[in-house]
Amino acid sequence: MSSNRRKGRGTPPTQASEEDAAPSGEALASTGADAADGAVPQPEVGAAGAEGEPAAGSEGDAASAGLAAPSRKRRAQGPPPPPERLAGAIEAMLLAAGDALTPERIRDVLGLSSAIHVREAIEQVRQRWQAAGLSVELQEVAGGVRVVTRPEFAEYVRRLARHVVDGRLSQGQLETLSIVAYRQPVARPEIERIRGVQVGEALRALLDRNLVKVVGRSDQPGRPMLYGTTRKFLTAFGLNDLKDLPSAKDLARL
Repeated sequence: MSSNRRKGRGTPPTQASEEDAAPSGEALASTGADAADGAVPQPEVGAAGAEGEPAAGSEGDAASAGLAAPSRKRRAQGPPPPPERLAGAIEAMLLAAGDALTPERIRDVLGLSSAIHVREAIEQVRQRWQAAGLSVELQEVAGGVRVVTRPEFAEYVRRLARHVVDGRLSQGQLETLSIVAYRQPVARPEIERIRGVQVGEALRALLDRNLVKVVGRSDQPGRPMLYGTTRKFLTAFGLNDLKDLPSAKDLARL
């Protein structure tokens, strides 16, 4: 007996994710200057779409934004540190990270059973640094903790920054980012209506810096993309949550 087997043919599915980019420009610039006392990392990814509409980023961009992609729990590579070394281990991680770390991320990396122990250790590090009068301190941003320089040493950090390639946002980019931050989710036509100019280039620049992303599509004709801010935006401007954005009363006092 013989049997004929047919080989099925299929095309491997492809995946594509879309990801694109506000307080007033001056207000954000002021907030960003305070945050610049610590290191503000700059993203290196981004792309532009056709016909002036910024294109979506990769899945990795969404993960770094921290708002759209779910976090993936990582298994610890070894046993957790003993209790007497926990605070030191977390201190070393914060110094080496260069960005904010959440207690849950630290818990997963160290293989701890609860983030409560991480928060207690972070508080120990904070108090020890304050007692020692160090030039750095811990700052809570974007739901995590990062190491920044203390305000009284800001002038010396600025002197160093003058010798670094200028990575500041332009006035137009700040205005666009301000509109997105305060009106999100917001479509590009609405941003252009408020600013009175085309914002395609500004949005692409903000996407490249991973400060804004696509959060959906509008129900308006043409279903334009809706933009919102990312976790990197919170970190860059020293905000723990969008609720920490300056209010209208705060801006009026500037």
